[in-house]
Amino acid sequence: MLQDDDPFGEDALESALSELEVFLRARRLKMTEQRRTMAKAALSHHGHFTAEELHRALGNDGEAVSLATVYRGLAVLEDAALVEGHDFADGTRRYERAVDRQHHDHMVCVDCRAVIEFTNEKIERLQQQVVEAHGFTMKDHSLTLFVRCNVWRADGACERRAEREARRKAAGLG
Repeated sequence: MLQDDDPFGEDALESALSELEVFLRARRLKMTEQRRTMAKAALSHHGHFTAEELHRALGNDGEAVSLATVYRGLAVLEDAALVEGHDFADGTRRYERAVDRQHHDHMVCVDCRAVIEFTNEKIERLQQQVVEAHGFTMKDHSLTLFVRCNVWRADGACERRAEREARRKAAGLG
């Protein structure tokens, strides 16, 4: 499930799985084979994904992991700070790997629901200036911009939206 263009390789994956095992042991939980399989798939995924998409990918790989196990596993991975969950105001939680990842912000199209990652040093500096001007030190931050699709508004059709709807239909999700 690792993608060739993803710099997160096998060594980083094994290190993250080891971190997860330490986290689980500290809570008197076990690293079951299903939990390991689900965690490996989630940590290997490049980009954003939903629990349903991860469940489908596991099923396509012949893995018998229930959707409930995926949801529980993602919650554990979030608690362990190995994945980060995002609620982009559409009722669907999306996840992304939190380890070995550069900081970035998000734009979410309210028309086609595309999630676009971006970085902008001017925005980062401005956020830091605002924090300092108010007498704080930044611990962490997240910026999500909700945007409108100009193509959708102009043409009434959007390639990203059509692709998303086709994927959801193929997955039996809509």
